[in-house]
Amino acid sequence: MKNLRLRIFRFDKDKDYEAYYKPYVYSSSDFSTLYDLFLQIKEDDIYFNFEKDENSYVKLYKDESQKPLILKLSTPLKSIIDKLESSFFIEPLSIKRACKDFIIDKNDFLSLFKLVENLVDFNDKLFYESLAHFYYSSEILSLKPDYFGDSMLYFIAKMIEKYPNKKNEFLRIIANESIGIYYHIKTDVKELEEAVNKLLKELLNAKILNENLINNEICKHEAFKDSFKRVNTVKHDFTGFNIGFYGYKPNDDLSSKLNANFINYEGEYKNSGYELLKVNKNLAYKMASNIVLNAYDSGCDFLVVKEAKDFYLFDTCAKKLMEVSGRDFSDFYILSDFEFLSLIEGEVSKSLNKHNLKVSLI
Repeated sequence: MKNLRLRIFRFDKDKDYEAYYKPYVYSSSDFSTLYDLFLQIKEDDIYFNFEKDENSYVKLYKDESQKPLILKLSTPLKSIIDKLESSFFIEPLSIKRACKDFIIDKNDFLSLFKLVENLVDFNDKLFYESLAHFYYSSEILSLKPDYFGDSMLYFIAKMIEKYPNKKNEFLRIIANESIGIYYHIKTDVKELEEAVNKLLKELLNAKILNENLINNEICKHEAFKDSFKRVNTVKHDFTGFNIGFYGYKPNDDLSSKLNANFINYEGEYKNSGYELLKVNKNLAYKMASNIVLNAYDSGCDFLVVKEAKDFYLFDTCAKKLMEVSGRDFSDFYILSDFEFLSLIEGEVSKSLNKHNLKVSLI
C-alpha cells in the first residue's frame, strides 16, 4: 500500500486571480482508476470540478522537466504509479483554457470543425469531439494557435477511410500551408503518427503536398562525425559545473563518474523546431530559443545534445535565436555528446573551434 501525494490543478475563473496546485494525500489501494480517485476528491471537496466521463483526458507529470502523460480518467491507477511513482501533478488538457478546475473551454478546438462540417454527418461530429486530447497536447499550439491541430489530422485520416469518394476534398483541407499538416510535430503516439504518415503518402500520390516545405535533409556537423561508446578514463570530472542535456539523460554509469550537477529544465524533451525550418523559420527559431533559454535560465553552464539537427539550431543559428527572443546568451554554449565525452577523457575535439557559441571551459 502506498500513499499518493498529489498536486491537483485548481482554478475558478470567476474567483481566482491565478491557478494553484492543491495537495492531496490518499491511499493508492483505495482506488482502481484515476476516475475513482477524482470521484473521491469531489466527495471530499465539493468545490472541485471535472468532466464526469471516464473517457475524458488529463495531463500527469512528476515534475515540469518531464514530458506529461496524456491519459484517460479510466486509466488504472497502478499503471500510473508504475510510471510516475506515488507523487505527481495532475492538470487539465489546457491550463490556459481552464474555467473551473478540469472543466475547460473547448471552443477553439470545436470551432475548427467548420473546416469539414459539409463533408461529414452528426455522428462524425461526435467522433471529432472525442479527439480533444490530440488537439491540446500538440507542442506547436502555444506558439501557433491557428494550427488546426493533430486532432484534425487524425479525424480526416479516419474520414478518408469512411468516405473514400471525398478523399481529395479532405486532402486539400490538410494541405493548407498556413495551418495544415506541415505544422505537425512528431509525437510518441503510435496511432496518431500512423495516421499522419498515411496522409502524407496520400498527399504525395495526389500531388497536393508541397514537398519543398518538408525538411528531410540530413544535417551534418564535424561535432557529430564520430560516435563515442564509453568513457574509460576520467580526466575532467566537471566539478562545479551545471550541465543540461537535451532530449536524453546520461546513463547512471557516467553520472557516477562525474562531480557535475545535472540540471532539469522545462523544455528538455520538447521538439527543437528543426522540421519546421522550411515551413516557418521564425517559428522554428522561437521553439529552439525557448529551449536554450530555459536551460540558460535554469543555471546550466552548457547544453549537451545528441543530434546534429538540434546542434544546428542551437549553435549554428544562435544569432537568429537571440534576435527572435530578444535575449543574449553568447556566454552559453552547446556540446555534442561526442565532444562532451571526449573532454571527460581529456581529449579536445577540433570541432570545438567551429562552434558559433564559443566553448569557454577549455
